[in-house]
Amino acid sequence: MKFALFLFTALLFLSGCATTTYTKNISQGTIQESDVVITAVDGSFKLQGAFKAPFQSKTHYHSLNIGGEKFIKGYQHALGFGAKHVRVKVPSSSKELYGVLALDDIDERGFGPGVSSYKIIIPEPYIDAANDGKISVVYEYYHIKDDALFDNSHIKKYSWILWLSDKDVFK
Repeated sequence: MKFALFLFTALLFLSGCATTTYTKNISQGTIQESDVVITAVDGSFKLQGAFKAPFQSKTHYHSLNIGGEKFIKGYQHALGFGAKHVRVKVPSSSKELYGVLALDDIDERGFGPGVSSYKIIIPEPYIDAANDGKISVVYEYYHIKDDALFDNSHIKKYSWILWLSDKDVFK
């Protein structure tokens, strides 16, 4: 009986330690290069220069749960959580690239430039890496504030992610 009382007390105490993550939406963004255009395959939006976020995804990737090959293939999961199929026109390529764009909502504990607006930058090496059906991934991340229980300083959460390829491997 004492064990049952101890177990009940321990469970009651530990249940009060559960954390809830609250999120907030980002309403605007900018594509750094004015001649880069990101268009939804379904025609629902076109992003160029400064833009209002046309959707919010809930991919919620962070550096503890995704990396390497898993990150490259992460577009499959992202599509299930609101990311969109897109075409991307970049000035250095005569043909449009294919892609998947996630514009995630932000953990309210986040800080840094990636939590107030999206700033989409697609460096040339990432465009070059998206050739011959290979997938290249560009993103912006932010950090999480520490709380009373955990050191979160090493966690990077992604505010936006763009998977790119010269072939439509995202079907």
